[in-house]
Amino acid sequence: MRRPEQSNGPLTLQNPARRALSGRVPSLATPKSPPPAYGSIVTVLSIDGGGVRGIIPGTILAFLEEKLQEFDGPDARISDYFDVMAGTSTGGLVTAMLTAPNADGRPLFAAKDINRFYLQHCPNIFPPVRKGLSGC
Repeated sequence: MRRPEQSNGPLTLQNPARRALSGRVPSLATPKSPPPAYGSIVTVLSIDGGGVRGIIPGTILAFLEEKLQEFDGPDARISDYFDVMAGTSTGGLVTAMLTAPNADGRPLFAAKDINRFYLQHCPNIFPPVRKGLSGC
């Protein structure tokens, strides 16, 4: 495979995996995003949707955050460990809760707050589909 710095003939760029393995990775930061927290590795947390089943990732993330706090102190939050967090439907709501900043720029919610939020707001977020079904 040709390298971009070679000048004769058509240019063939290496695929991202090959560039990452070669150690010659261009900067992954953009003017709007900070560089990856761990060198050239971009850490991603993706949370699936599923309505009120957001309680499942909420439980897992609360456990993970508790364990991370044992290592890094009580202020450690899930968002401190990921460069990108995304989700679909309920997963998007969870990632928004984990990344929304407070006045100091730290996460407004801890992972342990997710289940309490879901249990309190479930009827409003996930209204009954048919009369007689709770949706929760």
